[in-house]
Amino acid sequence: MKNQSPSERAINFAGDVIPGKCIDGYGVGRVVLSGNPEKDDLVFPVLGRVQHNRRGWCHVKQGFGGLTAYAGFFELCKPKKGEKVFVSAASGSIGNLVGRHAKLIGCCVVGSAGSSEKVDLLKNKLGFDEAFNYKEETDLKSTLKRYFPDGIDIYFDNVGAEMLEAAVDNTNAFGRSLRVVL
Repeated sequence: MKNQSPSERAINFAGDVIPGKCIDGYGVGRVVLSGNPEKDDLVFPVLGRVQHNRRGWCHVKQGFGGLTAYAGFFELCKPKKGEKVFVSAASGSIGNLVGRHAKLIGCCVVGSAGSSEKVDLLKNKLGFDEAFNYKEETDLKSTLKRYFPDGIDIYFDNVGAEMLEAAVDNTNAFGRSLRVVL
């Protein structure tokens, strides 16, 4: 056991090891006994920071991807019902959550993915309004114009590059875009 190394100070997810204090660490757990309906839920807490109380263990149901999707979409993009949302890499851990959050509040959601199977997942399992395979498109700007004839209100960007350029070209005045870099 030791204090943090220089590399651990650069990325401070866990605190110093202090004798007699709880040690932080990541983990996955399953709720096996609870008076709450969370029984059998998978939880992704920063173990060590989890506190036990009379009601049971406090836990985080969403990992970092879930927190990124939630905070990025609701806190930074500030969506409104009826807005048109485009999500790149929409079948990934962050993109699919952004799309589902958007649908829950009444937005129109289109996602891009890299295979027909992923497009099918987005449309038929996750409830996206539309989705397309970007690998089958030769002109991303015209593709987005086809899906968003009245423009994009929110672009949740998980890939950058040409997709970002095409989305910006199709974004409405006062539209918002968020670039996720992990």
